[in-house]
Amino acid sequence: MSKTRLVSAYAFDELTDLIDKSFLVIQQFEPKAAEQFYIRQTIPAGTGEFRRFDEMDTEDFARTMEEGEDASKVTVAHGYNKTMQMKRVASEIDITFKMRLTGKDKEIQNKITSLNHYCPQRKELDLTHKFTFATATSYVDMDGNTIDNTGGDSLQLAYSAHTLKHSSSTWRNRIANDPAFSTGSLELAEELASTNILNNLGETREFNFNVIFSGKHPQTVRDIRKTLESTGDVDEVNPSILNTYTGYRQIVLPKLATDANGAYDSAKRRWWGIAAMGQLQAYYGVWEENNLKSPTSMNNGEDIHNDNWTYGSRMSYNSIFVSARGLIMSCPTS
Repeated sequence: MSKTRLVSAYAFDELTDLIDKSFLVIQQFEPKAAEQFYIRQTIPAGTGEFRRFDEMDTEDFARTMEEGEDASKVTVAHGYNKTMQMKRVASEIDITFKMRLTGKDKEIQNKITSLNHYCPQRKELDLTHKFTFATATSYVDMDGNTIDNTGGDSLQLAYSAHTLKHSSSTWRNRIANDPAFSTGSLELAEELASTNILNNLGETREFNFNVIFSGKHPQTVRDIRKTLESTGDVDEVNPSILNTYTGYRQIVLPKLATDANGAYDSAKRRWWGIAAMGQLQAYYGVWEENNLKSPTSMNNGEDIHNDNWTYGSRMSYNSIFVSARGLIMSCPTS
């Protein structure tokens, strides 16, 4: 069978010949998991192609007020910001008049011309690649476009020395030496979570880290599951000891260990991390929901010169990290 973008009787003669056949379209796509890490923003039409997101911080504590003295003023600080620009993605496929008239397996034709999945799958890949390329300041996507992958501090998302807008202190959210997942390395991540969450004034903050995530690497997925679901001690056979690793849920990002084209990248197969979902300053903006363009006779989806029908889908969105505060990652390559 041919590989083509024009569904014709010539290219797919198996669908129009005299022999009855059974066809299978392999369209079982992986679950969409990445969007839940982001704060979704629906952007109304007619309000521009850019959205800016800003941090605002205040200091923590009240000061002593002596008798007859004025109260101390608190400090309010504007932190970093990040601007999101609309990105539009699309897919199309053509089907000839002869194929529409003579094609026998209508179910297969319907699957071929159903474009519901293309834009959401690309959106999922783009959202996941913020994590996939978290150790780089940018990457080149499958279309050849250079994608900025920094936070408001202009540093890569997973880094050892993030800066603060109004303090000389730094904070890290990449685990030292990038260990593979284990209970010991999880405790290293939790130590960062308890000591390296700072506002832009250099004061500590408390985030609720409620997710452990990884790619599809079987051992990593099993080790996380064992840690979270064991009813005894996770390192010894001792059912009388309670599991203290509660409060997390596990998320598998199927496209985490991929290259820019979505193909498997074994160097990233053991990557994992924890996240404070709901507090992480990651935003997903939607200008245009996924929508289908289906042709009918004599409308704009039919080419008057050859009677081909064109099916299409469209979607407009983008994503940014104002700050990776609330994200802690380990990125082992071995």
